[in-house]
Amino acid sequence: MPTSIDRYKQEHSQDCLSNLPEFDFDEWASLHKNDPEAFEEKRIEWLTACIINAPQKYQKRLNGLMFHINSIRRLEKNPMQTCLKISAMMMDSLNDMRTFLSDLNSTISNNSEFVHAEKTSADILQFVRP
Repeated sequence: MPTSIDRYKQEHSQDCLSNLPEFDFDEWASLHKNDPEAFEEKRIEWLTACIINAPQKYQKRLNGLMFHINSIRRLEKNPMQTCLKISAMMMDSLNDMRTFLSDLNSTISNNSEFVHAEKTSADILQFVRP
């Protein structure tokens, strides 16, 4: 009997990477070294294909993220600064998610008495329309 995880895998087996050719690091490194312009074109092509193949509900966010990362790449003076800035951006995002989950957990823990509280009755008032 298939589990919910198996059903999820079947439904989502076509992710954005499955439609792209196999990634060859040496080929990409050589292209970057020998023809940086072709490397950049291929990089944008791959990222765009991945975004197009992503579910519709994520495409706007992915395009925004791609724009932000490309902006950082243009503004920074060297690749190391770019890497540090993008890494800091990812860590900020991770910390935001961690804070959200921690706050959610605290809220659920602090309000557990409301979850298990007995139902009470109330008087229902009739409102007359003017």
